[in-house]
Amino acid sequence: MHQKKTSKLVTVIVICGILILLLSKTCSAQNFERKYFLIKGQHNYQLTLSITHSLYEYYQQKNHLLTRNNFASFVTPYTLEPVAEDIKSIFPDEEDFVNAILMLVHQIPYQISEGAKYPAETIVENEGDCDLLSYVAASLMLSQNMSVVLFYYEQESHVNVGVGLDNPPRNVRTAISYIDFEGVSFYMAECTGNDWRDGWRVGECPSELEGAQVSIITLENCEQIAPGQIQSSFETLESSEISLTTSTNFITEGSTILLSGQVSATNPEGIVALYAAANGNWFSVATVELVENGRYGFSWTPTFWGQYHIKASWSGDAEHAGADSRIVSIYVIPKILIYGGGAILIVALMVVVLFLASRTTNTIETLSDNSYNETYMQD
Repeated sequence: MHQKKTSKLVTVIVICGILILLLSKTCSAQNFERKYFLIKGQHNYQLTLSITHSLYEYYQQKNHLLTRNNFASFVTPYTLEPVAEDIKSIFPDEEDFVNAILMLVHQIPYQISEGAKYPAETIVENEGDCDLLSYVAASLMLSQNMSVVLFYYEQESHVNVGVGLDNPPRNVRTAISYIDFEGVSFYMAECTGNDWRDGWRVGECPSELEGAQVSIITLENCEQIAPGQIQSSFETLESSEISLTTSTNFITEGSTILLSGQVSATNPEGIVALYAAANGNWFSVATVELVENGRYGFSWTPTFWGQYHIKASWSGDAEHAGADSRIVSIYVIPKILIYGGGAILIVALMVVVLFLASRTTNTIETLSDNSYNETYMQD
């Protein structure tokens, strides 16, 4: 009875696996794009940010529980580094650079958030409150190796940024606001306000925060690395594509599968992030360097059996927007079922052999009896 149940279970799993492959998602999600305007003198610039769907999903599924001790974990300088580099190419002076960042975050509509979010989420969703906007600004500044902290006003339930400058800001319209901490003068950078053309500048303090008690939150525990980055350009980013193939669609538990593909773009460089989903939850499998002709490959051993969806993502580069591959499904079969199926096959073969042997014996006995009877009748 147990063997029959196991045999049926193996059959069901194989059938389900085939159906999964037939119903696998073949389309890749489109990138998110957000546009921001920056002004320098008489020149207007439009900066386009491009975020892959995979990177957005990655941050959606990270921990969002905010405590006094983990503010820094929502600051992601690596992810926003390409954006900061583009801004700095137009605004090389550090004060102008910080004010350009404030100009950008002031274009994100203010909206009270139910919980903490990462900068990639804030940019994609195009809304955020004081702490979310501060995470975006702090990430951009920190990615360029500036001295950055968060100012936390507990009684006012408010957060903004403190940034160290080589010289006091010269473009302030009020008294300069700063806090000395560990030998550095951190100048206030207020990230809220929808007046992006003439909003708060570094060193300026909103009147409601004058004299408010503030705590310093350092950022040494910020996120150091991520599977991808947000790309940006003052020009139009060219589109790209990325393929993904698997060496097989069915493997046994503990086996290795080869994930490989190619980025279709002009001289692509950088890394490809590989993601897998089990039970609907995406997680990062690995990041691999692109080699000649934009190819990549990685050998992966799934940690448990079941159905997996797999996809590859390239963040893009200075000329290309990133891309996500189609989603490929694989099925990892438990060893116990393989062993059970093998045992059933062996038992079935033994039964067949015994049955054939029994029939052979009966045939021989029948022939012997017939031969005896014929001899007896002749006698």
